[in-house]
Amino acid sequence: MQEKQDPSLTPRSLGERIALGTAWIMGARMVVRMLGLINTLILARLLVPEDFGLVAIGITLMQLLQNISDIGVRQTVIKFRTADGSMMDTIFTLSAIRGLAVMLIMLALVPVAPALFDDQRTSAVVLAISFTPFILGLKNPRFYELERELNFTRTFQLDAAVKIVSVAVSVSIALTLQTYWAIIFGIVAGALTETALSYLFRPYRPRLSFDSLREVFGFSGWVAAVSFITALNNKLDVLIMPKLTGPAATGAFYLGHQIADIPTEEIAGPVARAVYPGLSELQEKQEEMNRTFLQGVEVLAAIGLPAAMGCALVAQDLVAVLLGENWGAVVPIFQIYAPAAGFVMLFMALEGYAMARNRTHLIVWREIAYFCFRTPLLIWAASAYGLIGAIWATALGATFKSSLSLIVYQRVSTRSFWLPLWQIRRTLFACSMMAFWLLLTRPLIPFWPELAPLVRLIIDAIIGGLIYFLTHYLAWRVSGQPDGVESRIQKYVLGAIMQK
Repeated sequence: MQEKQDPSLTPRSLGERIALGTAWIMGARMVVRMLGLINTLILARLLVPEDFGLVAIGITLMQLLQNISDIGVRQTVIKFRTADGSMMDTIFTLSAIRGLAVMLIMLALVPVAPALFDDQRTSAVVLAISFTPFILGLKNPRFYELERELNFTRTFQLDAAVKIVSVAVSVSIALTLQTYWAIIFGIVAGALTETALSYLFRPYRPRLSFDSLREVFGFSGWVAAVSFITALNNKLDVLIMPKLTGPAATGAFYLGHQIADIPTEEIAGPVARAVYPGLSELQEKQEEMNRTFLQGVEVLAAIGLPAAMGCALVAQDLVAVLLGENWGAVVPIFQIYAPAAGFVMLFMALEGYAMARNRTHLIVWREIAYFCFRTPLLIWAASAYGLIGAIWATALGATFKSSLSLIVYQRVSTRSFWLPLWQIRRTLFACSMMAFWLLLTRPLIPFWPELAPLVRLIIDAIIGGLIYFLTHYLAWRVSGQPDGVESRIQKYVLGAIMQK
């Protein structure tokens, strides 16, 4: 008698679980980002760009040290699907030591911070933020077992709760005192909430242990290398910018990139995070793994590219509505950097794909090449041309990284270099039709400049969205309705209608 196959392991079931996991993460990120956006908008009107630039130094220094020392707790728990208590204790011990080390390094930098960043206030900022890494280092590693099982309900609850606490603290202090300390205390409050809830949602009594050190480091060593060089790529800008362009330009650069990266963080991030456990589950099935990765690229493109392109094409009105007249310097960041960042977003799941195939070293070399290209370019451009030079440097760097990602995909999958771009051909066509309206047709409307920025923004979003979805759907029909993101959306929509 033939043994029945576990339905949870079928490709269809796996795809549905990844889709459900993505939905939970995106829901959490949407709640978090909306709260964060409200927080940012309130703080942007109560504080000035110089305040954001000052706090950005402390936050970026903390994030840089955390990312440099990241041992990949989440990735390790997901990778080792049968991890026992000894391994979890080892992971916890390494995480706690890492958090303590980052805190001590930041405390050591407190006396020299004013000389490094040309501002006496940075000492107090670095001191206050230094406790956050240690708090997060005590987070429960068993919490990520839920993610390994593609169960993201608790992730949604934890992320939402952390952001609610953080925003409540920040806004309360900002409204009362109108000081940049509001941002700092909000961060610390969020870290305390995150660590506490991780134990509430997944009970675990940690103990200090190094029993599984060799096994953990065999995988996490490459993950740590990726984290180290990625941190330099992502966080070094804000530490370099104050000496090259001044605090105000640094604040605009920091906040502009934070908002321009929303499609990457809130769309690509959740998809990549949900795809990685699925790819890990398919470690022995290379063909299915490649197909799952390309499906992830297709989903990322269909949702993320129009968001990134749309932000660039309506940048003037978007900044005016969201941030106000004091933030005009942010507009070029949306116009120049956002489209390039949109293409980087397509390959957010590539790291998980390489890890699942035990080719993590390729991601390390990609990040090293990216750093060697982008960092000297940024320093030269910011020194020579100020903020606008820095923006162009980050955009060119993002384009270079996308090209490197295609090379890594070819090496990991042994497939064609261009296959991911061919996978998103209908999305590229639909985005070009949307851009045609926003760039060429809209300016011909005689009364358009007389409308309020908010009205123009709403009209652009509605018409641009309709053009994108209609052209995407028509391109799919003309192509013979192949299996793709359109067919899956149609399936889920029709299924929901039939259930009603």
